[in-house]
Amino acid sequence: GLEEMTPKPVQDTGNILKQGYLEKRSREHSFFGSEWQKRWCVLNRRTFYYYANEKSKQPKGNFSIEHYSARLASHLRKDSRKRCCFKLTCPGKRTYE
Repeated sequence: GLEEMTPKPVQDTGNILKQGYLEKRSREHSFFGSEWQKRWCVLNRRTFYYYANEKSKQPKGNFSIEHYSARLASHLRKDSRKRCCFKLTCPGKRTYE
């Protein structure tokens, strides 16, 4: 018979290229404009995952990085973090800031 495989959290897979906290702009706009949310982010060779925090077992979202490109975007913020801002873009797909 086949053994059922339990999916492991991405942090346990050993294929991580980079991980750490980033601030991601939410898609929903509030009265005050778009909100920046602190998320634990994990990048492996094919996929970008984001979690509520580093102890989370299930990602809040993920997407294949194939065909995405990264570009600096200092205009996104006015504070001291503006020099660190970037966009992940892909034609026909959601843009991540």
